[in-house]
Amino acid sequence: MATSPIHKLFGQSEILSRLQDHANRLIRLQRTLESALPAASSGAAQVANFQEGTLTIHVASPVMATRLKLGLESLKSRLQAAGEPVESITVKVRTSPFQGRNEQEEAEVRPIGSGGRAALLQLSEGLKPDDPLALALKRMVERSATED
Repeated sequence: MATSPIHKLFGQSEILSRLQDHANRLIRLQRTLESALPAASSGAAQVANFQEGTLTIHVASPVMATRLKLGLESLKSRLQAAGEPVESITVKVRTSPFQGRNEQEEAEVRPIGSGGRAALLQLSEGLKPDDPLALALKRMVERSATED
């Protein structure tokens, strides 16, 4: 069986061709959105879909959603000025798998005293070994810092 570039396959099928056109439109809208947003908001919003004139944007936090919603008319005007046929914008909070700026948030390691560690381990041992709470307690003790 001969191989052919994937772009040729997209051109051979009407459905795949439409899918490719839609994906290209979303990519273009994402670039336009990033340039239309203030620098502080850059990278915090992701184009989720564009259908029948409605642009759907996903953000990682309710705070970012509120900021965008306060400036929707201005954002819509900037997108229209860039040639995008946006009639309305919907903002949705989506915390997973999209995580905003792709920065790994590190959990703060807090110390647990020896008495607290012993109490948590005793509690976890009193539960079934495969109990989710027991596993979480053991994990918390393992990950915690010790008080010196």
